Amino acid sequence: MERHVILASKSPRRREILENLGLVVHVLAENPEIRTAFAGDEEELPGEKPDDYGRRITVEKFEKGLAMKAASPLRDAPYPVIAADTVVTIDDIVLGKPRDAEEAMAFLRRLSGRRHRVVTHVCVGTTRENARVLASSSDVYVRELTEDEMARYVATGEPFDKAGGYGIQGLGGLFIPRIDGSFTSVMGLPVVETAALLAPFGITLP
Repeated sequence: MERHVILASKSPRRREILENLGLVVHVLAENPEIRTAFAGDEEELPGEKPDDYGRRITVEKFEKGLAMKAASPLRDAPYPVIAADTVVTIDDIVLGKPRDAEEAMAFLRRLSGRRHRVVTHVCVGTTRENARVLASSSDVYVRELTEDEMARYVATGEPFDKAGGYGIQGLGGLFIPRIDGSFTSVMGLPVVETAALLAPFGITLP
């Protein structure tokens, strides 16, 4: 029996995680007209705490996902919408997706030789009323990095579409000797929390 979900994200990592769980994933954000219509910024609000920021952005993504679904051929399908947002923080500072090579290098210098926190919120539902949100928090340890290592990594282009400026599932994993928490959460979608949120909608895993 096929189990369908709608992913309110164009993240290839989140799609891969869901497909590895045996789900059929519909990514409506791949439609450029829909993506443009529901685009928005992800700036922090003044005085907003990182966890509050992550939850707010996740809910906003979910609501956009519902709107995407309503504007798509899947408008009447009973498939739940999944939205998620990953926030990387160190020294109470949120490290988003680096805008350029200079900022990517600055992120890596800050992370080098230290522990930082990664929190991924995930929201699942078919309506605003039945949607629920859960969060997964992990401590990630980065070994000491040389300037040459950081420069070569930035030159690969991997940091630029990833919160914190690194991809744990890619070359960035070479920098991380230890995680206290969920690997999939650091990738962008915690599988334990996602499975718990999908269960009320008749999608049981495995």
